[in-house]
This record gives sequence, C-alpha cells and structure tokens, in this order.
Amino acid sequence: MRTKAAFSSVDSPRPLLGLISLVAFGLLALALFGCSFFSGDKSDDQKAASDAAPLGELRPAGEEEYYKGDFKGARPLLTQAGRSGNLRAAFFLRIITEYGLDGLLPNPDEADTLLNLLAAHKDTLTLWAKDGPRPERPIYQASLAILYLRGYISELPDSNQALPLARLSASSGFYPAMNILAAALLGSSSEATKATSNAQIEAYQAVYRAAFAGDVLAMGNISYLTRLGIGTTAAPFMAATWSHRAANLPQTTARSLNDLGFFYEEGRAVSPDLAEATKWYTLADQRGYPLAAANLKRLKSQAKTPPEVYDFIEY
Repeated sequence: MRTKAAFSSVDSPRPLLGLISLVAFGLLALALFGCSFFSGDKSDDQKAASDAAPLGELRPAGEEEYYKGDFKGARPLLTQAGRSGNLRAAFFLRIITEYGLDGLLPNPDEADTLLNLLAAHKDTLTLWAKDGPRPERPIYQASLAILYLRGYISELPDSNQALPLARLSASSGFYPAMNILAAALLGSSSEATKATSNAQIEAYQAVYRAAFAGDVLAMGNISYLTRLGIGTTAAPFMAATWSHRAANLPQTTARSLNDLGFFYEEGRAVSPDLAEATKWYTLADQRGYPLAAANLKRLKSQAKTPPEVYDFIEY
C-alpha cells in the first residue's frame, strides 16, 4: 500500500498545477493594479487626482421647497444652511429676499450681503461651474453669471462674461438661469427695445420656458415682454393672463400684484375696474412696492397721469 509521502508528481500533478495557478494570478494582479493593490497605498498621481476632484455641495434643506414654490417654508431652512457657508443656499435665498417671495418686505441689503458672499467664493464657483459634478454645475454657472451681470466680480457689470454662463446653465433646464439669461440679453429697460431681434427672441423663449414651468419671476417677466412685444408679437390679453396667473399664486411677487392692478385700471384685455385695480395695488403696496404706493396715491387724487409699472427683467 502506498502512503501520501510516496505519491510522485507523475502519479498526481495537482500540487504543481496549483502552484503555477497561484503564481499566474499574482502576476496578473500585479500587472492590472500595480504594487498599490498589495500595499493599499495610492500613487502620488492618484492622490493628486483624487484631491483635485471638486465635490460640489450637498443639496441644502430648503432647496426642494424653493423648487415647489414654498418660499415661506424655504427661507428659514436656506438661512440655516447659508450660515454654514452653503453657496447653493445663498443663491436661492438671495432671490427670495430681494423680491420678498415669501410675503415679507423685500430686503435688498440682505440680498447684497448674499451676493457678496458668493463673490468671496468666486474661485470655488468657477471651479465647480467648470469641473464640478455635472448635475450640479448649472447652479454655480448661474451664480457666476449674476455676479458678472451685477458687477460683483469686475468693476462694472459685464454681460459678455455673464451671457455664456447663463446660456450653459439655462440649456440644462435650470429655470432661475433663464431669467438671468434674458437680463443679460436685453440689458436695462431702456436697452431692451433696442436689442437685436435675435437677442429679443432668445430672451423671450428662455423666459417663456421658465414661466410655463411655474417660475414666479418668469411669469412677471413674460407678462412684461408680451405687453410690449419684445421677442414676440404684442398681446395685451396674454400679458394680463400671465400677470393674473402669477398674482394669484400663494406666494408671488409684488410686481405681479401691481401689474395686475395696472391691467384693471387701464382696461387692457379686461374690463376697466378701479375697485379691482385698487385691490391689487394695495396688496403690492403692503409688500413695500414703491410704484404701487404711487398708483394708490394717484387714484385717490384722481390725477390723470398714467399708472406706473416697471419694464425690466427680474432675476
């Protein structure tokens, strides 16, 4: 009888084959993964690439409420996130505070503080706008665009720098950027009617897309463009319809309230109704809208001067 010790390689080749397989596996692993596979350490190049990869930010509490139009619920949550330095929170909070979307009085000083916070991190915004996670880039592109458009980066407003950033952001479907794009294309109210027809059409299309999606600023903007026929055929009825739609939202802008009063006073696309005009002017005045106060004063004095409305893009 043979013992285990007496087995020869001729009788059973399995130990030799196993050894060969083990060595082959080791060589393959070394070729595929390098020495760091065994040591667990990254090469210097791998570490540098990992450290340089921008991560962007987590979505702050309140951002989802903003998208839903719940500005009153969004504001305290975004304020808390903004205190921790979240730049996304600062972007959305600026819109709410500048236009009083949550029903509070507009606070331009707070909006200015938030824009200065974004400007202080322009290098980070630039990095994330270019190389950050793809779904998050539009917010940072839009943030940079508004900083250029308002003159927070260069000494003077720079629509040439703002325009390509706003286009990139808007092309991704980020609705707040569509208002910024329109502002960059049209400039101030006095320049809007002088802009090229292509710029006017692009501005109208961008704002219309945002308004149709429910963006409250865009609704006021599309009413203004449609009323004056900028980028489209003038259509008073559609302009009044957009103002009415915006003014009747639970949380709207003072501009839309005042504009609806204007349509009722002038009888544009609706029957003239001074009682309705007074109602909407009063609501806008309660939100700190200076033109609404002037319109109420004029109605009370029965002056024959025309009602006042702002003709510009809100963004």
